[in-house]
Amino acid sequence: MFAKPIAVNFIVGSMTTYKGKPPVFNVMHVDPETMLPVDFETHVFDLVKANADDVPEWHLKYNYRDFFQLKDLSPQSFMDHSNRIYFNETAA
Repeated sequence: MFAKPIAVNFIVGSMTTYKGKPPVFNVMHVDPETMLPVDFETHVFDLVKANADDVPEWHLKYNYRDFFQLKDLSPQSFMDHSNRIYFNETAA
């Protein structure tokens, strides 16, 4: 028995600085034939380090499929993950 659906939302970052939040950008990979998303990545920039070293470097913060252990980016995969979080304290 599944719980009521849990909403999953993409909260994306910004290239502008905000106290306590690094600049970020996201890359969504899509299937060229179906135009459906197949992967989603978030890249971050350490502004303090860049200012100290005078070298800007972007780093992959996480990949949605790997980080959330999703088989794909389908609504069903997000629903399955939401249920794992809801029913498994370790996953939460």
